[in-house]
Amino acid sequence: MGALRLQEVSSLLLEAFRDFYRVWTRFLATDLFYKVVAFIILTPLAGLILRLFLATSGSAVIADQDILFFVLRPVGLIGLVVVSAVALAIVALEQACLMTIGFGEVQDKSIDALDGIRFGLTSAKKVFLLTIRIVFRILLIVVPFLIVMGLLYRQLLTEFDINFYLSKRPPEFKLALVLAGILITVLAALVVRKLLGWSLALPLLLFQGHNPASALAASTERVRGHRVLVTLVLVGWGVAAMVLSAIPLGLVELLGGWIVPRVRESMAGVTAAAGALLLLFAITSVVISALNASTFALLVLRLWERYGSAGEALLDPDGVRRKVDSGRQRRFGFKGVVALLAGAVSIAAVVGFIAIDRVHLEDDLTITAHRGAALHAPENTLASVVRGVEDGADFIEIDVQEDAEGRVVVLHDSDLMKVGGTDLKIWDATADQLGSIDIGSWFAAEFDDQRVPTLEEVLEACRGKAKVNIELKYYGHNERLEERVAQIVESMDMESDVIIMSLKYDMVQKMKAVRPDWTVGLLTATAVGDLTSLEADFLAVSSGMAKARFIRSAHAAGKEVFVWTINDPLGMSVMMSRGVDSIITDDPGLARSVMVWREDLNPAERVILSLAYWFGITPPEPDVATDVG
Repeated sequence: MGALRLQEVSSLLLEAFRDFYRVWTRFLATDLFYKVVAFIILTPLAGLILRLFLATSGSAVIADQDILFFVLRPVGLIGLVVVSAVALAIVALEQACLMTIGFGEVQDKSIDALDGIRFGLTSAKKVFLLTIRIVFRILLIVVPFLIVMGLLYRQLLTEFDINFYLSKRPPEFKLALVLAGILITVLAALVVRKLLGWSLALPLLLFQGHNPASALAASTERVRGHRVLVTLVLVGWGVAAMVLSAIPLGLVELLGGWIVPRVRESMAGVTAAAGALLLLFAITSVVISALNASTFALLVLRLWERYGSAGEALLDPDGVRRKVDSGRQRRFGFKGVVALLAGAVSIAAVVGFIAIDRVHLEDDLTITAHRGAALHAPENTLASVVRGVEDGADFIEIDVQEDAEGRVVVLHDSDLMKVGGTDLKIWDATADQLGSIDIGSWFAAEFDDQRVPTLEEVLEACRGKAKVNIELKYYGHNERLEERVAQIVESMDMESDVIIMSLKYDMVQKMKAVRPDWTVGLLTATAVGDLTSLEADFLAVSSGMAKARFIRSAHAAGKEVFVWTINDPLGMSVMMSRGVDSIITDDPGLARSVMVWREDLNPAERVILSLAYWFGITPPEPDVATDVG
């Protein structure tokens, strides 16, 4: 039985590769054309639909945990289904176009690229309705698991601040991880099983007249007796596709590692190398993307032809005709593909030179010490603040909240479990209690004298030495945090030495209402929508969001960009090259040393560092270890 099954798999793969060999030029042309259409029309359309749903939340953008709250609302849930279906439909429509060309080969008919695209796009409505059903049914599977995981989180991980569980990893945290892992494994198995069962739905929809509902049902029924074989074929394709997708970066890394050391002193050489590497990356990425998409379409078609058609009548797509003079058609198709690739080469070359031009060759940014120099002293203590000042930070970033007596104190978590081993909520704590709890020994014994500082104490420690970036914490127990912070800063005459930020946009707005002329920013890890449209003077974003395009958009909107939390020298250098306005780091001394190191780099070497980050090439390491105090 096993040998027979492997023979079937081999036969299917052979048929699919023969199909690809006969029509690869049409597949490549179709893939390129469709990707242009998707980039110009379909993807912006998905973005427009997303913005329409976001408008119901009263904002053009939602960030961090607000994303979850939005999705849990009925309109948010509907939006998730629609936007996900549109995103899936963009992929499915390309498959429809490719399958139409492949269908011609299966039926011994010749369908050129334009006919394939035309027929595929005329099926857009049916394809979209199919993806709506798929997303909705997957959601029905996922939601119960999410509810159970939410209940597990509430039962096991809510007694103390989440940072205590993340840092100390108590038994209940490990139990939660194990249970969550089991749930995720079961969920993944169920989803994959469903998707494999629906794998023949698209050709049933396109070529046998099924509606979306009957296509899913018929596909499930016809896959049932061949599930192992279908799994072997499609999972095998997935593994092969992942391997092939790694080729562009691997090839660029290999060649870049050889070229970069030989041109590092020459800006002209680096520019030429950058253009060549970008060009190579673009071409190989396009070809492999087309190969992966095409082989998937052909494998599904062959599976459908063998196990899914069930002898039903087949549709005859418009424009299909018997093969005539196929050699002439291939020559014409090859010339068309060469022309398309030549255009792609020209575009890639221009993009390469633009990318080089956008690398910042002058460093104009500040260094922000995250919770003080938190790598060298316990976070948010006077010791870490002083160390941050000594290490040359321009800003000391701290977290503030109100205690039981209305004082503004400096602490990140909602309780003292992580830093003090005490189950005491800050909003329930008095000055005497906070003054008696050691919050430094958890870091090192030498810091056993550290206590929770007040905002006034931190401001005094920074006066005339560094500015202060005050993050307003939000734990649902704030009374007058914004007003009290403003009053304290003004009482110490340090308005020009302070900026404010918060993860909660409503706190940003409230702070702006309290002090319109102050610099107030939004801190965020992830966002949906146009973050640069919000009323904030600066955006403090995670490193994953700090892409060059986002930074340029923020600057165009008049907003500075801070990036957190960067602790490695290469990451710091890359963010400097991208033009961020401040690097938030636990090691401000290291960041200062990287800036000093970069002063000796010529423009070519700065470009090399950016190329290294883009392509994973091993760059020259910053020689800063001996400079860190």
